[in-house]
Amino acid sequence: MSEARRVQTLLGGFFIVIALAAVGVGIWLRLTRPTPAPPPPLPPTVRLYIPHINDQGELRYEPKTVAISNRANAYREAFEHLIHQTPVFPKGTRLLNAELKGDTLELNFSAELVQNFEGGSDTEAALINAITRSASSFPAVQKVQILIEGKPTESIGGHLDISQPLPVQR
Repeated sequence: MSEARRVQTLLGGFFIVIALAAVGVGIWLRLTRPTPAPPPPLPPTVRLYIPHINDQGELRYEPKTVAISNRANAYREAFEHLIHQTPVFPKGTRLLNAELKGDTLELNFSAELVQNFEGGSDTEAALINAITRSASSFPAVQKVQILIEGKPTESIGGHLDISQPLPVQR
């Protein structure tokens, strides 16, 4: 066998070994990839923040602890409580869905939240702050996206921008 043929055969074998090693490493990496840590467990109770005006005329947020009866729907249950216990939510407002996507809690409200809103900028801020403060009960939630009928909206009452996810107030 000629020297050139022998070198060619050795190089071909070398490349086959390298290719098999690369495939083996790829398979090994895929099989040994760590599984992501599960999200923190949902709390059995949540703290909601109810806006109210104190005797001095100042806006305050009163914490109220609420038990969660269905942990599979904890986000929905918590914010339905908030809607019914907070006077700044317009009449007829319903929570259509509450879903955690990554670290963002998407709260999908009915159109009544915008259509029936009658307050000014202070009322709009109180409503948004009640939502973002109450979301702090859930450790996995870092941001809240307010949706209306499944779509982002610019504002509830025309004063504050809610088109992007809002940071949770801890």
